[in-house]
Amino acid sequence: MPVASQIWNRGRRLFVSSPLFLRVVTAAPTVPIVVVAILEGGGLWAAIVALTLVVAMIEFGAAVGISRRDPLLAILAAAAAAIPAVALLSDIPRTWPLTAALLALAAFPIAAGTGLRLGGLIEPTDIRALAPRLAYAVFALIYFAWLGSFLVALRELPQGEEWTLLALFAVMAADTGAFVVGKLGGRRLLVPQLSPNKTVEGALGGFAAGFATVLLINLLPDLNVPLEKMVILAFVLPLMAGIGDLAESTLKRSLNVKDLGGMLPGHGGVPDRLDSLLFGVPTVYFFVLWAVI
Repeated sequence: MPVASQIWNRGRRLFVSSPLFLRVVTAAPTVPIVVVAILEGGGLWAAIVALTLVVAMIEFGAAVGISRRDPLLAILAAAAAAIPAVALLSDIPRTWPLTAALLALAAFPIAAGTGLRLGGLIEPTDIRALAPRLAYAVFALIYFAWLGSFLVALRELPQGEEWTLLALFAVMAADTGAFVVGKLGGRRLLVPQLSPNKTVEGALGGFAAGFATVLLINLLPDLNVPLEKMVILAFVLPLMAGIGDLAESTLKRSLNVKDLGGMLPGHGGVPDRLDSLLFGVPTVYFFVLWAVI
């Protein structure tokens, strides 16, 4: 059979009988909504980000054993909703990373105090049972509330709509390129200890797709950053998106779960869809601060 026919048949099987089909079906109605919200900005975008982070926090809580009735989860969800709102209302873009980190960590004493007060801790065994939940709470506050808030903070920068769209589509391109190339031609495992499915070929395909997408979006008339600067972002952004993907793979391996939720068919849960964005969007944010404005 000719090589072209083999590739075509493999690609058709990949799309129809693999998670790629479910990924496309799931993403198709949501991407236009997200794009419109980014273009609109303001409260609409902040509300969508806050809702997304709250759902991600709830799914993460279920994965680590924090039930929906646990007051600790309510505090974490409130922080995930409140910090993006503060990002919208504040006018301190250059100090936002530190501000958001302080807001996220400020929620921890409240969460810890609530857990201690409502948990009725008397026996040492109770303290040992609470400790892992509080450790997960600190992680969730940094991972979701802090990193997630950059989705709003980036939109609030000058030309924020273009930069946010660039981050979104470049990360999507990197994820899709890694998946497709890995399935079609992946042979060498990238980090088998962390993920049994990610391949070197897939990582290179994702990097190439992300790199090209950044440079293509830079051709938009309203953006048009000097090429020598944009090449830096085109190189770093897909790398950070890949690192974000691997970071969540490490988390899932440590928890012995396949996905951190099941709300998005083909993707897993909301945390599984955010993994690359949570590293990619802050990368774009710092690039804009340090190299553009």
